[in-house]
Order: sequence, then C-alpha cells, then structure tokens
Amino acid sequence: MPRPRKEKPNHGNLYEVKITVGKRMDGTLIRKSFYSPTSKADARKQAEQYKIEKAVSEQTGQVFVEKSVTFADWAVKWLETYKKGKVKQNTYVGTYHNIVHVHLIPYFGNFRLTDIRPVDIQRFMDAQADKYALETIKKMRANLHGIFATAIENDLCYKNPVTDSIKITSKKAPAQKRVYTQTEYDKVWKFAESHKDGLCIMVLLETGISRSELLGLKWSNIDFENHIISIEQGTVDLHDLENKTYKTVSNGLKNAYRRRQIPVSPILINRLQEHPRCVAYGGNKKQGRPPIARISEFVFCSPQGKAYSPKNWMSRVYLPFMRAMHEANPEIEILNPHELRHTRATLWKDMGVDLFSIAKLLGHSDLDMLAKRYAHNSVDALKKALGL
Repeated sequence: MPRPRKEKPNHGNLYEVKITVGKRMDGTLIRKSFYSPTSKADARKQAEQYKIEKAVSEQTGQVFVEKSVTFADWAVKWLETYKKGKVKQNTYVGTYHNIVHVHLIPYFGNFRLTDIRPVDIQRFMDAQADKYALETIKKMRANLHGIFATAIENDLCYKNPVTDSIKITSKKAPAQKRVYTQTEYDKVWKFAESHKDGLCIMVLLETGISRSELLGLKWSNIDFENHIISIEQGTVDLHDLENKTYKTVSNGLKNAYRRRQIPVSPILINRLQEHPRCVAYGGNKKQGRPPIARISEFVFCSPQGKAYSPKNWMSRVYLPFMRAMHEANPEIEILNPHELRHTRATLWKDMGVDLFSIAKLLGHSDLDMLAKRYAHNSVDALKKALGL
C-alpha cells in the first residue's frame, strides 16, 4: 500500500485545516480556518479542540470565547461594521480609520484579543506621551475601548483591558491659540474691505464660522431682509480610501448643534448683496470661443462656479490675502481660519457676551469645554475692567 502523500504548507509556510462551525441566517455555511507552522495534524488538533470547547460552552451555558482572533482582524472588522457609513466620511477617516491603521494595528496587530491586558494598554499609552498631543491620544484610547467593548459583545474576549485605571498624558505642549486683539482685528477688517478677496475674510471675522461652513454657504442661506446667515452645510475634501483620491463635497454638518442662525451687521449684508453671483470661465479668445457664464449657488465658489475645495481655497485665496495683509501690516501675524474663529469668540467674551450665546453662535455643544477655553480675559479686557 503506497504511503500517503505529505501535504505541503501554504505560501505563508502554514498548514491549514478548514471546518464548518455553523450556519448564517441565510443558510450558508460558516467555515473557519486553523493554522499550524508544524503540521497538518497539529492544525487539525486545534480544530478539534475548538469544537470540543464550543460544545462544552453550549452544554454548560458558559460564554464561549474564540481565542484565536487577533487584534488586527477584529479592529478592521470593527471599522467596517460599526463605524464606516455610520459617521461622516471625513470623521471616519480622521478619527477612526487613520488612528486604527496608523497607530493601533502596528502595535497590537498580531496579538490575540484575549492576550491583551490593561498593563499592555498602559504601556502603549505611555509610549505615545512623547510623540502626540493629548487630543490624539484620547482618540487612540476611545478607539481601543470601542474595539474591545464590541469584541466582548461578540464573544471574542472576556474583559475590556481599557479600564478606568488607564491614565493618559502628553508631554507635548498644546498648540498655543493665537488671537487678534480688537485693534489688530480692526486693521485686518479695514484691509479686507479694499482687497479683491476680502469679503470671505470679513465673513469669517464677523461670524466666527469655520472654513468648511464658509465654503458651504449658499445664497439661499442668506436672509438679506433680516440680516441673518443660516449655517446649513459645510464643504469638505473627502478622502476616498479605496481609490486613493479626494473629492470636494458640500453636505450636512458635523453635528446638529452646528445648524444655526447668525445675525450680521448691515455693512456685511450690503457687501454680500454687491458680491457677484455669476462667474465666467473657460473660453478661448484666439479660437473665438466665449467664456461660459454660470450662476453659482455658493457665495464663495470655485473659478468654475462649483463648491470650492477647502485645500485650493486656502492656497489660492486665504493665504495670498493674509500675506498681502501682513506685508501692509508687518506687526500683525498671519492666523489660520480656525484662529479667526477663536478670535471672534474671544472678542465676544471681552465684549461681555455670555458663554451660552457664544456657544449658540459658534455651534458648540459642550458648554463646559467652552467655559474652560474662554475662562481667561485678554489683557485689554482686564485693563478695561480695572479702569486702566
């Protein structure tokens, strides 16, 4: 009788055994693979042990935990099942996908879920303290907690190692939030009044809206009679992970609190009324082709009359304006759009506007966070309060 042929390992030099472990709701079979670097018999032994443990669990009513699942396997499934399509795409990419793939999987990836302990989580957190800001480390912790919480629900591990005892710190000093004083604000406003791209800067300065909200602003959002701007949507550059491309999209807002109405001054309303709604683009003078005229729905649109890519707007509109302003006023720093938002909130606070109203105007949901951020007064406000 011929000797049985010895089976060869796969491309990863692992022997594989597949067994049926159940049925899905649609009736299709659930197949599970077991691997061994030594032999097919060892892989088969693992499969038999799995079946025994599963049968014991069913007989005793004890929780059956599938011990072979790695962190990387479940983290990817967690993203696909619990986050993708459940949050806005840019939030999914920045808050979840990138955190998991850039930070968590490289560290925990090959460990089995059941082998990761609170001490491992703490060591990971300590290793991040020198490299990242506290807000980034908080995102890492939140992602880890979510991954393990859902793993427990799916009988993949017993306990969540991301416990309350885990402490997170950062040795990186938080970025200093720069703001304009009232005097600097007035100078930037005055420069914007005569600059060809100054109107969008004036809107940012007076309203405190974000760059995304500015570029999502449509003519239909402006009540010229009552001097009110309604924030209904934002424009973002979405990262298409599958095609590795970006596309500009104007839809929805970060959360329900961002939808709001902001009263504006007659000066700003008048300037908005004078702003052209029609753009001309394309054409070829030599070939006798006239440019194409388009009435844009967006107040601050791209040269083609479409939603303006925030990245392109920064490089083509915002930064050229700021450089020109700084050249005319060397004593005034170039701030980014978010710092203009911070400037507006700080000046409102110094004017005596209450924090609840500031939160409503900015679209903030966390009043406690706002109170901490703007608890201080500027030097000018303190001098005014002291009568100096």
